[in-house]
Amino acid sequence: MLRTVGPLVLWAVATLFFNLSTLLQSSISPWRFVPYGIATLYLTWFAVRWLVVQARRRYKGLDHTRQRITWLVVTGVPLTAVLVGVRVLLTRYWIFAGRNDWEEGDLLFMFGIGLFYLTIIASIYESRYFFRQWLAEKSVSEELRRAKLEMQFTSLKNQVQPHFLFNSLNTLQALVKANENPKAMQFIGDLAQVYRYLLQSNQSSLIKLEEELAFTHAYLNLLKTRFDEGLLLRVSIDPTYRTYQIPPLTLQLLVENAVKHNVVSVGKPLTIHIYSQDDQKLAIENNLQRRPRSDVASARQGLLTIHQKYRLLNQPAIDIEETDQVFRVKVPLIKPNFVPDMAV
Repeated sequence: MLRTVGPLVLWAVATLFFNLSTLLQSSISPWRFVPYGIATLYLTWFAVRWLVVQARRRYKGLDHTRQRITWLVVTGVPLTAVLVGVRVLLTRYWIFAGRNDWEEGDLLFMFGIGLFYLTIIASIYESRYFFRQWLAEKSVSEELRRAKLEMQFTSLKNQVQPHFLFNSLNTLQALVKANENPKAMQFIGDLAQVYRYLLQSNQSSLIKLEEELAFTHAYLNLLKTRFDEGLLLRVSIDPTYRTYQIPPLTLQLLVENAVKHNVVSVGKPLTIHIYSQDDQKLAIENNLQRRPRSDVASARQGLLTIHQKYRLLNQPAIDIEETDQVFRVKVPLIKPNFVPDMAV
């Protein structure tokens, strides 16, 4: 609708203010001048719109509004000069076809009019884009606040008598220690650490990678009580990235996902490798040995949860890669000074 009506409206306004005297000249045929004016306005409109689309592809979102406008100005000026040249040629070979009284006219004035068209058309599209982006970010912000409320509510539900549980675990650990069962003592200690982390993680939207790794080791120890040497973990993290942040329980969900969907046994051990990459990402991969489809439904709920967490934090999406041998998930590492807008 805008591309159809917009050029006609702009042509009418421009003709009224700039070209009315030319149109009324008896020496100028209106049957040539009117189609010329409408055609050149449509050409200008679609050329500027193409520039706007390119600017959006290069500089997306509200954060790059200044760069987008600067790019439009830098590229719009030479485009305007080209369009003025097209107008001059059409004037010579269409308006004044076969006549000797043709003059180039005031080229500087024509260039000014071209810049006026550029400004009006680009402003229309940029204003509409800016308003839509603002509404989208406002919607995400509201969703973020709702998610924060849900997290707080869930946290309150999960904090039912935690001290009673810890005291009971300590008592149980003391009883097991009296019977000198180190494996059971280790299991109880890891269970207490895992439960404590689950309670604390509900209080924040981000946590340091080194804290998440410590929790993951405790969680893996619980799993190894069941799988023994059938479950192996390798960690290769650049020390620089250990202070970076990720959403809490990201590694736990990915480890749980790997164990859930793959065969785990001493004869076919499942190896989970967690390592950092130079592009500020954390990779979690495992050798692929799928369970039968009938055994485990692959709903990928854990991956969806992680994806939603990063989206609500306005961070890049996670990458999922799968080959015949390896399943790999890459999650962005968030800089230590990043503070999420989680205020309610």
